[in-house]
Formats: sequence, structure tokens, C-alpha cells
Amino acid sequence: MILEINTETLKNIGITADDFLYLYLLHARDYKLVKELNLKPNTKALQTKSLVKLGESLEDHIIRQEFLDLFQNSFDIMWYELLSHFPLKVSSKGSLRILRARDSNAKANLKAKQKYKSIVGTDKTKHDRIVKCLDNELAFRKQADSLGFMKMLQTWVNSYEWENYEDINGEAETTATSVRRITRKL
Repeated sequence: MILEINTETLKNIGITADDFLYLYLLHARDYKLVKELNLKPNTKALQTKSLVKLGESLEDHIIRQEFLDLFQNSFDIMWYELLSHFPLKVSSKGSLRILRARDSNAKANLKAKQKYKSIVGTDKTKHDRIVKCLDNELAFRKQADSLGFMKMLQTWVNSYEWENYEDINGEAETTATSVRRITRKL
């Protein structure tokens, strides 16, 4: 079994990798593997955080919806969230440029929606990372006055554009080459 673990999510909710793997395997009902791996989860803390309801035996433990919501979500909810962050239109050289259709289910958004679904599926962690990168790009472009160069939604999704803004905190760096020069016509 190959399992991808987002350490940022673990830090945000305050659980260890053992805790996560324990909960994941309980959800998958793979009790044998839980015992074989010799995991050391803090079950009392997990119950306090409402991630599991402890029973008398391992097979009686119940994974709560709070845990499932952290790592999986309905795709449609994630799609609406992405669109709520993605600009509808931008101004470029004095004219407006449309980046996506207003209606989330419009035919113009269909190819981007299908591609996005193939990328994230129901992985809420991956989706949250992409939305954070989109927010970084928007903040960076607004500060650099380059929002007009934003790619259309379908192109943005197809080219995995968010990867370019993954390690940027949203603030344009001010260096000697990035300082804007103010010029005026007389």
C-alpha cells in the first residue's frame, strides 16, 4: 500500500504520522496491518479531537466524519471553492479579458473541471494546496501589477500553473531589478 501523507495537515491538526496511519487503517478496516506495523497512536488525544470514537477492541473503534473531512471532500465542493478564488475577468491593456465562465457547470468550464478532477479526485489536501498556490499567485500578480497576464482557467489547470507559486508567500520581492520606475509624460 502506498499512502501520501501531507505533513502540513498533520501539523495543523496536531497529530503524528502514527496517529494518521492508525486512523487511516481503521477506516480501511485493515486491523491486521495496524497490529503488524506496531503503531503507537495517542488514542485518547484522537478521541478528544473527535477524530475517533474508541470501543472496547480495535475492531470496535469508529472513525468520525471529522477525520474524513480533513482528507477527502466532495469534488463539486472543491471545484466551487477553486472557482470562487479564480478571477472571472481581468483588465489587460485597457480591455477586459474573460478567464472563465461565471457558471461553474458551464460548458466553457467543462474541460478544466474534468482535468481538475483527474488531478485532485477527492483529495482535499491536494486541493487546499492548489488553492493556496492560487492565492499566492493572485497576491503576487496584484502587487506586481500583472494580473492582466493571468492565464485562462483551462490553460491554468492544464499547465499545472499553481506549481510555479508553491514556494512563494504572496509578496513580491523588492530587489534592484524589481523596483518599479515611475515615469511621467510632460
